[in-house]
Amino acid sequence: MANNNRRRPDYAALYPGLEISDEVLDYLTKSVRKMEYQSYDLKRDRVLQGADGKPVFGENGQPIILEEREVSLEWLMDNNWDFPTDTPDPLDDVIRRMVSHRLNSGLDKLRPNERMLIDALFYSNDGKGMTERKYAAETEKHHMTVHSRKARILGKLKIFLES
Repeated sequence: MANNNRRRPDYAALYPGLEISDEVLDYLTKSVRKMEYQSYDLKRDRVLQGADGKPVFGENGQPIILEEREVSLEWLMDNNWDFPTDTPDPLDDVIRRMVSHRLNSGLDKLRPNERMLIDALFYSNDGKGMTERKYAAETEKHHMTVHSRKARILGKLKIFLES
């Protein structure tokens, strides 16, 4: 308790002769507590607690310690942490190309009217596609007809991609 008071400033002593309203004092106290929470409480080890609020003990009889919520760069480097990089992974590039190739070969197997529907719904409008209702209005078909055809064509594409 004394340790907490040591960290919390006494605003009356810091600013003698200055009248501090209760609202301002309350705000300052809450702000200091928020800073303490972020600086100390979040970073320390925590003990796992059960539903009753009591510590949970492991097989060795010691309380189970939860990992810190914030760790240092040194700790990460000592534990060989794999940092994300901006350079693309070659494996991801190969996989993306293979999927793209299989998708294009599957699209090539569709009938012309099916390909036209998929192109309009997914690739028109600079790659943003168009809604089923808009396509239905342009082709003068009912929107549920367009939806059911799209679902059937996507099912065919799924079979092409899985084979």
